[in-house]
Amino acid sequence: MMKKLFFLGIVILSVFSSFAGQRKKNAGNSPLLHTKWILEEIYETLIEQGKDTTYVTFSDNYKISGNSGCNLFFGNFSYGKKRIKIDFLGSTKRLCANMSLEERFSKALRDGITYYHIEKNKLFLRNKNKVVLKFESN
Repeated sequence: MMKKLFFLGIVILSVFSSFAGQRKKNAGNSPLLHTKWILEEIYETLIEQGKDTTYVTFSDNYKISGNSGCNLFFGNFSYGKKRIKIDFLGSTKRLCANMSLEERFSKALRDGITYYHIEKNKLFLRNKNKVVLKFESN
């Protein structure tokens, strides 16, 4: 009986330790998946958000979606430790008064993004040479 209680105590302690370690590991960093990433910069140029907030989300079934400033967009992505590939982007076809942010954002998403990294609550999408898009988690 004593051995069973001791073993049960070890199991419970191990479970709680692993959960505590996971929380500490992710503390201060937003995860790539299931986070609403609000656009801050395109090619290091600050973006003023208008009526429709430009954002992106990544889901665990390798789907990307969001708002490009006027229209909703969607597609697929794949990623690894530091690498990311975004492809097959489609969007709704609403016409808005000012389409310039949408055009710049859509072009940037298609501009050979190959790397990503997250620092605290910031997501950086890069091609080989520079940061293409910078987001902040919401």
